[in-house]
Amino acid sequence: MSSGSVRGATDELLRNTAKVFLTDPTVIRPIREAVADATDRRFGSDPAISEAIGEAAWANTQHWARSMYDDPQRDVEPHLTSQVVGIARDGYRWGEEATLRASYRAGERATWSLWMTIAFSLCDDPDVLLPALERASRSLSLWIEATVSALIEVLEQERATLSADQQVRRLELVNLILGGAPAPPAGMDRRLGYPLRAAHLGVIVWAPAQVADREALVRAADRLGRVAESRNQLLVQASASSLWLWLTPGVPVPPEAIETALAPYRDVRLAIGSLDEGVDGFRRTHDRALETQRLMQTHNAHPIGFYDDVAAVLVMARDDARLREFIHAVLGPLALAPQELRDTLRTFIHQRYNASRTAELLFTHRNTVLQRVRRAQSRLPVSLERHGTNVGLALDAMHWLNLPQP
Repeated sequence: MSSGSVRGATDELLRNTAKVFLTDPTVIRPIREAVADATDRRFGSDPAISEAIGEAAWANTQHWARSMYDDPQRDVEPHLTSQVVGIARDGYRWGEEATLRASYRAGERATWSLWMTIAFSLCDDPDVLLPALERASRSLSLWIEATVSALIEVLEQERATLSADQQVRRLELVNLILGGAPAPPAGMDRRLGYPLRAAHLGVIVWAPAQVADREALVRAADRLGRVAESRNQLLVQASASSLWLWLTPGVPVPPEAIETALAPYRDVRLAIGSLDEGVDGFRRTHDRALETQRLMQTHNAHPIGFYDDVAAVLVMARDDARLREFIHAVLGPLALAPQELRDTLRTFIHQRYNASRTAELLFTHRNTVLQRVRRAQSRLPVSLERHGTNVGLALDAMHWLNLPQP
C-alpha cells in the first residue's frame, strides 16, 4: 500500500472511530465514571456537582471526537464551555483544585481505552491501525494538557476574586461542619450568621446544569424562606447550579404553598430534608435533602421532593427486584391502569381518605375523585381497608421512581 493510500486509510479509521463516539451515547458512561472516581468523594457525591462533572465530561469528549472527525491530522484546541469552566471553578471553591489534573488524566485513560477497543473492532490491518492509534494517542494527550493548562490559567486569573468571595469562606466553614467536626469552633454561629443549635430544615435548591440561573435559585430560596416564616436562613453556593439552604421554620411548610412560590421559576428544583436539631441535626437534615435530590435526579422529573415523603421509597429502592415483586403483589392490575387512577388513589390515601381534600388538590370534582377511587379499588388484588398502607407505599414507589408499568 502506498504512503498516500495508508494516510487515507488511517484518516478514514480515525473518522470512523470518532463517529462511534459521536453517535453512541453509551460510550461516555465509563469516561464519566472514571472522572468521577478520580474526584474527591464529598465533592463528587453532591448530585448537582456529579451532574456538572458528567456534563463537562460529555462536552469535552464530544469536542475532541468532533475535531478528530472533521480533521484527524489537526491538533485539537481546548473547548472551554461554561460547563467545563464552571465545574473547574466549583472545584477551586471546594478546595479541590489539586484534583483537576488527576480527573482529566483519568478521563484521558478511559477515553484512550475505549478508543483502542473501537479502533481494533473496526480494523485489523497493522499498517493502518498502528499509525491511526499513534496519531490519536498524541492528539488526545496534547489536547488534555492544553485544556488543563487553559483551565489553570483561568483559575489563576480569578484566584484573588474567588479567595475573597464570602461564599467561598462560608462553603469552607459549612464543609468543615458537614465533614464531621466534633465541635464547631467557638464563634462559628457568628461567622456563619446562623444558629447551629436551632431546629433546622435543610434544603437543596438547584436546576439542571445547562439551564441553571444563580439569581433564580437565590430568589426561589428567598421565597421558600418567606413561606416557612423562617427566623434564620443560611445560604451556601455549593456549585454553579445548586445552593444549600438551612432554615429555622416558624410554621410547617405546606407543599401547595411551596409549589405556588416556585411556579415563576420553571427550571428550579427543591429537595427538602426533615426538621432536626443541633449541630448533628444540621448535618442530618442536609444529608436527607441530598438523598432526596439524588432520588429526584435519578428517577423522575418532579420539581419538589420532601424526605419525609420519600424515606420509605429510598429504603425500598435498594432492592429493585423485590420492590417490583411488592408492587405486582399489592397493586396487581392497577399498576397497568391509567395513571390518573393511580395518582388519584395515591393522593386519596395521603389525604387520609378525604375525597373533598383530594379533589381540591387535584383540581377536580369530588364525585370524579370517588369514581376514580372506586375504579382503582376494583383493580386491586388486596383490600384497601386492610392494606391501605402497602397500597400507598407501592403507589409512592411507582410515582417517585418513575417505574415503567410491569
